[in-house]
Amino acid sequence: MNRLPVLAGRATVLALLLLPLVASRAEDPPAPAPAPTVPAAPAAAPDQRATWERLQGLAGTWTGRMEDPLNGPPVTVRYVVASNGHALLEFQNPGQSFEMVTVYYLDRGELRATHYCAAGNQPAFRLGAASTTELAVLEFNGGTGFDPAADGHVHGGDIRFVAPDRIEHRWHHYVGPKQLGTTHWFLQRENGGAGVTVSEIGSPAAPADPEGPSGLPKP
Repeated sequence: MNRLPVLAGRATVLALLLLPLVASRAEDPPAPAPAPTVPAAPAAAPDQRATWERLQGLAGTWTGRMEDPLNGPPVTVRYVVASNGHALLEFQNPGQSFEMVTVYYLDRGELRATHYCAAGNQPAFRLGAASTTELAVLEFNGGTGFDPAADGHVHGGDIRFVAPDRIEHRWHHYVGPKQLGTTHWFLQRENGGAGVTVSEIGSPAAPADPEGPSGLPKP
């Protein structure tokens, strides 16, 4: 018996049975494309004027401790609004031999500051991008009276608004490009200290320890 016609017939039947399955597979919709990656929104720029106004609200006398909020060396900071409201003067340890002054101001809407250091140099700062409503980050922005590639200077810092009557300072001390350390100040507003004017600063007190309250070299 010739089996070839039988096998051919079975192959034809099998092909006819598989045809609907193949057709259905061909008609399946393609897999959906992956959703495009949405880039993260850029961080909002710090509000320069809001930070400036908050700094002006510090006007008055603040006292506290350095490094250790309970037992560290005592420190005093006095803020004075001057120049018809266009400058804020920050006196660190006013009247002492290691007194230093930082002047904050707006330059075409951008917050700037110049630190007049007891070491005789004047590093400049600008409000950094990492600033928030509770933290004013002061980034290094050049300066005068020193070589930032070789000399000691204050390279930046920040002011944290902890509570209406509590703030904290941090100041980063560099020699050239190398950071030597950071001083941390814990301050509380004195009662009745708001609204100080330049005429109320008073005469300097007797000189104190020329090395400063921490015993560290002056920045």
